[in-house]
Amino acid sequence: MALNTSKTLEKTSTALSGKCEETEKNLARLMAEAGCADYESVTTNIPMIPGSRDDVVFVGLNGVKFYFMRGRTVKMPEPLLDILRNAGVM
Repeated sequence: MALNTSKTLEKTSTALSGKCEETEKNLARLMAEAGCADYESVTTNIPMIPGSRDDVVFVGLNGVKFYFMRGRTVKMPEPLLDILRNAGVM
């Protein structure tokens, strides 16, 4: 069984941090593409999961990809938060 160390988390963050930044930068456009431009964004914190090798959360909605960093306060449209809750991530 592999242990989750800060080094493995660092590698995951490095590989996907650009996608998280793109999501944050283009959130309004992505929300419009996903059909949820009319929904308000909510501020939330996606918790870190002990033992998880991944510190980035992927959410797909209507063919649009969103990436969020765990352990940070992020803004996301309510439908994405509902998906994460239903999936047991939140």
